[in-house]
Amino acid sequence: MHPWPAAASWLLFLAANGTTKLDCFCTHVADVYYQGGGLRFQNDGEENLWLTYCVYPRAYKLEATCENLERLSAAAPAVARLLQLQSPAEERERGCAGALEQVREFSEGAADEFSVQQWCLIADHLAGSCSVLGLDDTDWNEETLATDHLRRPVLSQLLRALRQIMKAVSARRGCADQHDWNFRQQHLNKSEFEADYSVYLEHLANYTQDIAHLISLGVTHTSQVFVPLAFEHMGIHPNDQRLHGWIKDVRRVRDMLHTKLRGWVHDMQSVSEQMMNYKIEEDKNSSGIYLIRRPLLNHRLLAYQTQFLSFHDDFSALCEEQHPKASEMFGLANALYSLYRNSWIETARIFNENNSSYFYIVDEEWQLKDRSNATLSVDTGCLQLLADALDHPTCPLEDLPPETIEQREQCRVQLWDDMVQRLPHIPVTSYLAYTQRASVNLCLLAWMSVNSFSVCQDVSFSMIQSVDDARCFFGSPDHKSCPELNVTYAICSVSRAILLLKCRDFSFHKQVEVCGVSLRPDGLHSEGYGLRF
Repeated sequence: MHPWPAAASWLLFLAANGTTKLDCFCTHVADVYYQGGGLRFQNDGEENLWLTYCVYPRAYKLEATCENLERLSAAAPAVARLLQLQSPAEERERGCAGALEQVREFSEGAADEFSVQQWCLIADHLAGSCSVLGLDDTDWNEETLATDHLRRPVLSQLLRALRQIMKAVSARRGCADQHDWNFRQQHLNKSEFEADYSVYLEHLANYTQDIAHLISLGVTHTSQVFVPLAFEHMGIHPNDQRLHGWIKDVRRVRDMLHTKLRGWVHDMQSVSEQMMNYKIEEDKNSSGIYLIRRPLLNHRLLAYQTQFLSFHDDFSALCEEQHPKASEMFGLANALYSLYRNSWIETARIFNENNSSYFYIVDEEWQLKDRSNATLSVDTGCLQLLADALDHPTCPLEDLPPETIEQREQCRVQLWDDMVQRLPHIPVTSYLAYTQRASVNLCLLAWMSVNSFSVCQDVSFSMIQSVDDARCFFGSPDHKSCPELNVTYAICSVSRAILLLKCRDFSFHKQVEVCGVSLRPDGLHSEGYGLRF
């Protein structure tokens, strides 16, 4: 079939609630397959739909350090609900009657050529149906959680929206992958090469922008779904007298997860904007060979986003006595983070790497030497606050006194003021001045500031923003060219960048043994594989 008639057929099919019909088809085939009936397709188009729409990618994965594999597996059934095809009851509710026959009839023609048009059309259609309106202000209190007919419809809508987002990310990747950008084979003329490269950059930026939009929606829906999903996963009894306290705790964990995910949105949006700044030039030493010069703020910085959340390891023991369900809440947050990092961030990052393989890459470097031996003079009161936070950590589910919150914010401002002054030694002008200031290793200070228990725990982490802030700060002795730095958050932003990139002796990138759990479209999971990173 010619691609344009195929595209027209797909447009008509999708406009007639096509993705719902495809979901029904997927459920039917999966039900037969997972019941041991095997896969029997009536035509090639039907099989193509199954392999591309229903089970692409083949499996999602959750990962954790191997000592946390058991906890990861415990949270896997809840996370698997984000991927699970609809149940027979949902099929009936969504009008699946006759959908299988319609899809099979359709697959005899248009689906046989599942080309770039189909991938892109499905991606657009899914992206347009991912938003759930009217649920932003759902108040998950005792009544809405404990009442099935209030909780279940909302949870079902949110889970479906998140499934759509997962499929949309995959479809968008499938759409973007269809174009062959093998410039070396296609071009000899330099002007043609540069013109097509400009189109390639636009393609790359648009793809990343689309993924950033989907991630933004996904983060919003994850915050909305976390409370009811945890309620059902943890088997909370509606009449439990501790329900009010549980709701308060799970909201706090939700907010902690949202803080971690929110930085991704900023990073992906920033990366899409930076891609148009990638430069192309011919290698002076090799005719016909081209170099890409990428700015420092490129997509490779995404690799520095946290690989695993440490909520469970850091906080479970602290919270266990007063919050008996905290361990399960933290485990669920860790598992959701792992799913999204593997299915969203890695999808975008690996795509960008793959599509840069036809060129020699030259990345701009941050020209600042290793800071492991640098020292800074800081206020001793604030330094003591950082030390106390490490020596006597508190459970993040507890309400901190207002004076403690204010003290932490003041400490961030004070630390930033100390860094701005760039004092490399203790100003011994008097005994009082000596006792009020201390010299501390800059990398140690950065680690103490951004540690999970410290003053930056409520500040979202954008790697792109952190590197931009730090480069500007260290490159501007008078500090006047960085007016956009927010004084309240600057120490957190700059500390994260120098700690990850300029503190070799404090590197977090150590080899660990990673174990994983694979999730299937039927909602089941399997565990066991191990890797070393």
